[in-house]
Amino acid sequence: MTEALVNAVAQEKLAEVETLVKNLADAEGKLEIGYAKLAYLLRDVSEQRYWLGTYDSFGEFIAHISGTYNIGKSQLYNYLSTARDLGDGVTEEQLNQMGISKALALRDAKNASGTIPQNVLTAALDPKVTVKDIRKLLYDAGTITKPEDGTWCDLDFSCYVSDEERKEINDAANAARHMDPPVDEKQKDFMQRKEILLRFSREFLAAYADSVIEGGRGI
Repeated sequence: MTEALVNAVAQEKLAEVETLVKNLADAEGKLEIGYAKLAYLLRDVSEQRYWLGTYDSFGEFIAHISGTYNIGKSQLYNYLSTARDLGDGVTEEQLNQMGISKALALRDAKNASGTIPQNVLTAALDPKVTVKDIRKLLYDAGTITKPEDGTWCDLDFSCYVSDEERKEINDAANAARHMDPPVDEKQKDFMQRKEILLRFSREFLAAYADSVIEGGRGI
């Protein structure tokens, strides 16, 4: 392949990412399948180094996309890692079929246990199966260890935050992680996150338990 052709392919890939991100931004994040496609495009740009000649680094390309289309850099890297981490077990066609939210759940499960149960992958491809259903199936399949006295709890919570808000949340989690006794970092990630959330809850209730309203709304 000649240098001119290589450059043409690279420019085409960069333009494809920009076009897709613009369309997704215009749709206000409602296109699950589009985000799945974006995950693979970002992986290609990173692994094939299509950013060379236009940007000084892949990070600069991500910063350009983030700033131009108002999508978080961590969100873009999260999509990239999903395509990368699922690459040998989930095809691009399958990821596009299931959508990014289910793919993220499968990615987390694979990173925690090293595998994705076949029945869960099959279920993820069914449009009638929700991401909550997938998390429950992964839980029941043993990719998350179920405590003997526990029941499934899906908080279904995510949001956009400013840099200042992200720092505030991260600092609070940092403090919760390292208070005495420190969170055991040999535990699986989901267990560490659960312990941090419980520490947040206990500290807040210690100060404001009298504000709890019987039958009132929580999350």
